[in-house]
Amino acid sequence: MNATESKAQCFDYIVIGAGPAGVQLGYYFERDKKDYLILEAGEQPGTFYKKFPRHRKLISINKRFTGSDNPEFNMRHDWNSLLTDDYSLLFKDYDEEFFPKADSLVRYLQDYVERFNIKVKCKTKVVQIDKVEMNYLLTDQDGNRFLAKNLIVASGFLKSFVPMIK
Repeated sequence: MNATESKAQCFDYIVIGAGPAGVQLGYYFERDKKDYLILEAGEQPGTFYKKFPRHRKLISINKRFTGSDNPEFNMRHDWNSLLTDDYSLLFKDYDEEFFPKADSLVRYLQDYVERFNIKVKCKTKVVQIDKVEMNYLLTDQDGNRFLAKNLIVASGFLKSFVPMIK
């Protein structure tokens, strides 16, 4: 390990993006006691949904009533809740509208991260990714470095961006 790598924070897994996909993955990493960190460019999980969709409504329906008491059946019809082992935090408790508000999802994601102690580092925009032997070396906007054995990009995209990975 060279001097640059030794100054980096090291993890088995780094996830870029704390939207629904990144946060969901964080839940399972936390539950299974994996060594991970989620890097989020925005101020909080789900920052994307503070601006998009522009009309401020999600197109994923909020099916609050299915006519069933079976939690498995209800989750199959729930387009917004993230999975847990106990169904203790459901999106339907955050918004009653059929097409819910985007701001409700932002609140839900923040509460989900706090409830399940998911490790998210906000205000951390990855500006460079390098491949160093069998690891990924990430650099943020402030020059902080993170080293990961495994890298998962869950950031979505507004425009194509292909990072320069050697």
